[in-house]
Amino acid sequence: MVTITGDDGIKYSFSVDRALKGFLDTKVIPRINHRDKDYVMLVSGYEGAGKSTWAMQVAKYVDHNFCLDRVVFTPEAFRDAVNTAKKGQCIVYDEAVTGLTAGGSITKVGRLLKSLMMQMRQANLMVIIVIPSVFELNKYAVLHRAMSLFHILEKKSRHSWVGYNKKDTKKTYIFGKKNHSMKVRSRFTGRFYGNLPLDEIEYKKKKQEALDDEDRAEEKVNKFTIQRDYYLKLLKGFLKTGKAVAEAQKECKYPLSERRVQDILTNQA
Repeated sequence: MVTITGDDGIKYSFSVDRALKGFLDTKVIPRINHRDKDYVMLVSGYEGAGKSTWAMQVAKYVDHNFCLDRVVFTPEAFRDAVNTAKKGQCIVYDEAVTGLTAGGSITKVGRLLKSLMMQMRQANLMVIIVIPSVFELNKYAVLHRAMSLFHILEKKSRHSWVGYNKKDTKKTYIFGKKNHSMKVRSRFTGRFYGNLPLDEIEYKKKKQEALDDEDRAEEKVNKFTIQRDYYLKLLKGFLKTGKAVAEAQKECKYPLSERRVQDILTNQA
């Protein structure tokens, strides 16, 4: 059990397994405090396993002033957090809250890890990405940016973790990608318990706001898609063929491929 007190004077107590403490003290903290480096950690696990709590406990241990401002749920908020973070701070991107399935936001995060690499290194940031499955991330994020992977497990209300170093993270992704299987074994394991090292009420409020925003965004996209498909089919009534429709819409700012247009016109989209 450790007790962390930040500049705000608030004390938080939670468990840090001895093996995990040794790893953070020797591999993570020296890297971001004494070298011009960043540190990207991936945290995966089933819904309800406790991966968000574990990730924020790690963040608070590494960065004693870690706070709710640096818990983000969207790619846009992640970019803003990186651009405004101070040296040695930790950011938790919790994709598990709004992206329970593979989608555009996970892809965006992979691209952001590449485009924001210089800012992250200059500020010596630790970034923890919480995702349902490591296999949803793109190849660059896992093979070239991730320094470690921790898979969170829950069985009969007991929470545990399995850790993978950089080499084994790569192996896990390469060998398990096809079937989404954690084939690589690791002896680096431990248990955890304890509370969220943040104001839990405010965290839940921020999480709910993120979910509400996601619902509104999805509703907006669905409305746009229905309207787009309607007008493409209306256009076909004048132009007669799908190929002609695909050619006509090439003048717009974000044109669709001919195959995509054909799928929409035949209700296969």
